[in-house]
Amino acid sequence: MKSVNYINKIQPQLVAAFKSQDPELFDIVFDFEGKKLYADKLILSINSSTFKSMLSDRWISKNNKIKIETYKFDDFKELLTFIYSGECNLTNENILTILDMSEFYQIEDLKELCDVFLSKKELNLANVFRLLETSNKYSLTQTMKLIHNFITQNFSNFIKSDEFFNANEMVIKEFLTMEPKFNSHYEEIFEAVYKWSENRAIKKQKESNDENFNMNVAIKNEMHKFLKYFDFKKMELNFLHNFVVRRGFLFSYDELADILGNSNVKVKITNLYGQTIFGDLPRNSCATKIIKTLKDCESEIFTKANTDSSYIYWNRVSTVPSTPSSLKKKDGVKWYLIYWNNGSLGVKCTADIRHRHYLLAEMNSETDFQFTQKLKISF
Repeated sequence: MKSVNYINKIQPQLVAAFKSQDPELFDIVFDFEGKKLYADKLILSINSSTFKSMLSDRWISKNNKIKIETYKFDDFKELLTFIYSGECNLTNENILTILDMSEFYQIEDLKELCDVFLSKKELNLANVFRLLETSNKYSLTQTMKLIHNFITQNFSNFIKSDEFFNANEMVIKEFLTMEPKFNSHYEEIFEAVYKWSENRAIKKQKESNDENFNMNVAIKNEMHKFLKYFDFKKMELNFLHNFVVRRGFLFSYDELADILGNSNVKVKITNLYGQTIFGDLPRNSCATKIIKTLKDCESEIFTKANTDSSYIYWNRVSTVPSTPSSLKKKDGVKWYLIYWNNGSLGVKCTADIRHRHYLLAEMNSETDFQFTQKLKISF
């Protein structure tokens, strides 16, 4: 059995004791150039593994003053106040310092509080890059969601901004690893990162005294940090020829040949409201050839009675490949382009996919999409 009354009574007393800062009640003293903060070794140690190690007998004897030079008195007091009370006065001025202390002293609950505070900020191009850097450094999940939503809504301005071209390398890498991917912007992202690399190379050229400075080599060195993040198969063939091939110095001959030989074609399905879903198919697949014949054909839609389940199909039969599909259903994908077992081409919601359906391509959308009585498929 436990006494809830006792628990409710002891916590306010601990908070009051800390606020009193009565030296007689504590066994730890933190010193900030003469200003002191008092605390308990026990309370700090059970709330922070860093404090536990720091306050062990190996490092400090009872009543020794602990000098704090990294953080200011007021900020450190907020940290201790949180440990004793669960409350912290977060402001735009102290948030980054409090966040850094929560990370250093391994106080996860305070770190989560900082994450929530930052996730409510109003973003713009002037602060989103700094916040992206902070979010990555401290692994802030809520703040990263806010940033991702901002980039999605302001994508073109984001990747074309001066802030993007002058961002540090870590920010670019974090942007490239964001999930879900910005599915319809592969080409724009590659072009933006290339311009970022070009900008870095120009800066290095200005700082260099080397008369033989090779701009192409400098750009290649920057770009090679990011090439692993790009799936060239998902890029339009025209873009590969007109932009990537023209900068062939980025790749070896074999790499460039592989990129061009294994490129995909982007298939798009449009409903009566102009909403689209899109996916990628191997350029030489049988499905690609069928879609070319469906250029001016409209789909049929089938809805099961008394359910929300529906699918679309084109009444054009093909031979289903004898080898199993390399695609597997996965979370986060709403629709799949498929073959039915009779060879008809169509689209189904992921939840309705069964073993008899041959998966051809993941279909995604950056806006709302719904099945309408007629849909068109195109490249």
